[in-house]
Amino acid sequence: MLEDLPGYDYYVPSECYITAFEDSYSNNSSSCTPHTIDILLPDGLVINLKRDEYKTLAEIRQVLRKRHSITWPFHFLSITHTFINDTGDLLLDEQQSLDTLGLVYPFLRISAKGELPSPVCKWLSLIDQSDIKSLTQFIEELVEWRDTTIPQEILHAPPSISQTILSNIDTFLVHIERRDKSYSCSPETTCQQLIERIVNDEHKSKFDYFNSSTQAMLKFSYRNEFLLPTESYPLLQYSYIQECLQKNIQINLQLIYIEIPKKSKKSRQINNIIEPDIFPSTILQQKLIISTKNIDLDQQLLPNQLSSILFRFTFRLPPSPLAKQTLFQFHSGTYYARRCLYSFDQVTWNNTCIEEIKQTTTLPIASFLPGTLLCFALTSKQSETYFLNINLFRSNGFLLNGSHDYTFNLVNPTYNIANNKHLYPDSFIGSSDNESTTIKYEIKLKFDFPSYRFYSNEEITEKLIHINMPTPTVVTTAKQQQHQESSSDDVGNGEALNYLLGILNDETQYLVREPAWLSDCSLAPIDALPCVLHSIIADIHRSILAKNNNTATIYNKLFSMYKLIDSWPPMSFEMCFFLLDCTLPDAHIRSYAVSQLARLPNHLFLFYLPQIIQAALQFEHYIDTPLIRLVLKRALCHRGIGQRLFWTLYKSSTRNGRVMYEVYKTYCGLTIYNDLQTQVTLTLKLNTINQRIRQTNVKDASGMRQALLERLNESEKNSWRCVSPLDTGCYLGSLIVDECQVYDSFMRPFKLVWENALNPKQERFELIYKIGDDLRQDVLTLQVFRLFDSIWKKNSIKNLNEDLSQLLNLHMTFYDVMCTSETTGFIRIVPQAYTILNIYHKFNTTTTIKRNVVYDWLVTQNNTSQKIPLGKTVRRGPRDIPGDSTEVSVPNNVLMKFRKSCAAYCTAGFIIGLGDRHPSNIMLTPDGRLFHVDFGHILGDYVKFGNIFPRETTSIVLVEPFLYVINNRRQNNDTNDYREFIQMCLQTFRLLREHATSLFGLLYLIIYARLPLLNNISNLNYLRQSLFLIGEKPCETKHAIKAYKRKIESAENDTRRFLDWIAHAFVHKPQR
Repeated sequence: MLEDLPGYDYYVPSECYITAFEDSYSNNSSSCTPHTIDILLPDGLVINLKRDEYKTLAEIRQVLRKRHSITWPFHFLSITHTFINDTGDLLLDEQQSLDTLGLVYPFLRISAKGELPSPVCKWLSLIDQSDIKSLTQFIEELVEWRDTTIPQEILHAPPSISQTILSNIDTFLVHIERRDKSYSCSPETTCQQLIERIVNDEHKSKFDYFNSSTQAMLKFSYRNEFLLPTESYPLLQYSYIQECLQKNIQINLQLIYIEIPKKSKKSRQINNIIEPDIFPSTILQQKLIISTKNIDLDQQLLPNQLSSILFRFTFRLPPSPLAKQTLFQFHSGTYYARRCLYSFDQVTWNNTCIEEIKQTTTLPIASFLPGTLLCFALTSKQSETYFLNINLFRSNGFLLNGSHDYTFNLVNPTYNIANNKHLYPDSFIGSSDNESTTIKYEIKLKFDFPSYRFYSNEEITEKLIHINMPTPTVVTTAKQQQHQESSSDDVGNGEALNYLLGILNDETQYLVREPAWLSDCSLAPIDALPCVLHSIIADIHRSILAKNNNTATIYNKLFSMYKLIDSWPPMSFEMCFFLLDCTLPDAHIRSYAVSQLARLPNHLFLFYLPQIIQAALQFEHYIDTPLIRLVLKRALCHRGIGQRLFWTLYKSSTRNGRVMYEVYKTYCGLTIYNDLQTQVTLTLKLNTINQRIRQTNVKDASGMRQALLERLNESEKNSWRCVSPLDTGCYLGSLIVDECQVYDSFMRPFKLVWENALNPKQERFELIYKIGDDLRQDVLTLQVFRLFDSIWKKNSIKNLNEDLSQLLNLHMTFYDVMCTSETTGFIRIVPQAYTILNIYHKFNTTTTIKRNVVYDWLVTQNNTSQKIPLGKTVRRGPRDIPGDSTEVSVPNNVLMKFRKSCAAYCTAGFIIGLGDRHPSNIMLTPDGRLFHVDFGHILGDYVKFGNIFPRETTSIVLVEPFLYVINNRRQNNDTNDYREFIQMCLQTFRLLREHATSLFGLLYLIIYARLPLLNNISNLNYLRQSLFLIGEKPCETKHAIKAYKRKIESAENDTRRFLDWIAHAFVHKPQR
């Protein structure tokens, strides 16, 4: 039957159909179960297979491969509906049989894997359509390399890696199931070393067996995570192992032999499949050659054009039939690096007018550089504003010419986008996905130019060879090495930071005083590259606007900047984000930043993902760029990164966001795509339940809980099974409906409890689903806290000359938060953690005045043999001694955890400016770890009584019950325990001040995400104040430490905090 089919080498079928029907020759005509399966191939031939009642789709795939050589990759789909011009398809789970699929129609469809819909987005311009082809080609090569390099088990179940390693652990045991044996591991033991020990033991006890097509792998028994034998991560860096050690539970692993990825038949003529490069230099050069065939390249160069050739264009605004008004004000201008080059006169446009309007600048076309924007805006009296930003250069370096059509984007009124004469050069490029918008305004542009071009990469490289430049930062690098050996104070980075934040602020960019080292880059700090580049860009901008416009001067400065970038030493990853905003649009600059980010391992790339996605969404001028390629490459090769990318882009409407979203969905694979769709269904069901409950008249928490349980019971409990949106390694099993509840807070969030599908009897996953709150600020704050913890741990190891061992583990507690939209999201509940208010309620105390309640609660949790009855507190004299045998006391290790965690959050909260720090937003675990939750108020946004009188004046929470625990029941602060606590606070502050550039780099790009309290560069001034970096030359570190110590001392006697806690406890007292 298959003899007439063409060979695979030159024929890949796009689709075929599988039809299941009753065998017409069956003797039992009453039977409704199909006995055969017909597979219809594209050329009309049919393969008839016998149907097995329990055969899964995966087994059918193997039959097709072995018996009929159907080896090309494909997906199984089910048709859900059919119309004249539309067919709906649903991806199917290959682990299910045909009897359990529940097909709408009695047949299946097969589609080729990796088939990209064409077009990806209908609203893409013709210029973008050419770029999507090159991006698609890269993705297809990437998927081919991925499928022949990365095992499917690792791709579907990657491990979660922590940034740091647990300290104070000499050895730990790992239990290997099925072999029933435990292995002792040291802190340096890696996955590959453990596998070798297990395999060697097997060879000693059994016959020596070797299969070259399989590979031994380790997998967590109760997590969907495989360990990485090819990576050098020690076992202590795996997050689940850290979790098990902290909970003091057994670490269970399984040794599994998996199939090694085989070489694709599609590339069998090639010895090795090469990993595709994210830098599309060769592709751009090919475009350049094709576009300039039979044309003199030198004559097309922009610098070679006459100064009399000015930039000009013609535009026309077609009438919009559904417009609410007829008169608009049309604004336009050209910008480079967010700096205005030329502003056109304002034009009044009537919605019924169809005439063409010509615009001409006074700038020669030879002075335009790649990254120059043509910005438009439509404004009306109804406060409706539409904008559009267009890059005047194509991705291949050619200046726009010919006719082009674009659609305006609606400005979100809640976004505080910096308005520069009604234009928005700091917003995203191109037309967004506005297919759902009923009112659209279009613009037709025409550029009457021949094919002018910028220098190619090869031409730039040749010019840079002839530029001589001294090595930058050589003096500062020597100083930094000296600083590591002797603790000399250096404020160079602080000075650079102040200059950078000043020039990025539109209000102060022309008032900032330049540091002395800008004139000599050999004296510049290592993290000062953004400052140097901004200084050069400003100089180039002045040269473009000069009356005696000299093109040679402009390009000499530009190439000198390129040479400087190539010779600059690697700087911190956080400072790279300053190179990826709209103020530095040059592709050479952005490629340098991307090359630095490409060195990040996957777990750090996942950590910085919010900033990286923000840069790709808003500031990439083209669809096919190194940054977008890097993001898609990491997402398609690491499931955790891909899931985060999916939910971040789920509601995105920007051009870059929708393209990345569609490409990822198409190429992520059947299993991952189905799991993501299940998560989407889960959120939609929860949103519907929340909406129905809110429509009822029930207001109290108990009534809402009963309504929630009724709605949850309407669905079968197994229908809630899915991969956790917070962690791809967690399988959410059956929903435990009876333990779900509604929290007594303003937004009435849901508490949902699932079984662990891989360990249903022993472990549960508790999540909070919030509707109505913007959780992006919580995600950012927790990311900042993780950065702080990483800085403390790394410096406690590096600085051998200082005693920073206390900072090796400050016992900070982090929890996962996932935003599914701007108003919904999941939060993972920290097990065995209680709010301070809950602790007071356990002792029947309705006020937070009693200083010994927290201490007594820790006693009840850690002294099982002699517990204080709940509801009572022990009266203690003023001179209680910790060692008094007549009193029970908290173990020293618990007290140490409390002191360390309290010191960490005092410093972290002070720097980030936490507000609303009432006793319901601070939690405590039985082992003494204190931590903060709910970060709706940051950067000094303190809650007020009636929006007039501040309820708090500091972010440092050091109330009397905390001091009572810190001092181990002593009333005065003249103790060694208190002095040790203060020393930890000062050490943590000093380290964060020395690494202030990392903090500002992490927060800078998030400004453009328009968070409620972080939407302008001036919002970062609070951080400068808390780190005492205000002024042209910041104060020395020793003076800043003294100032911070005074802040701690004032927080100890904070009357407003005392009154606020009493008021909060009174309002939220438990019902009797």
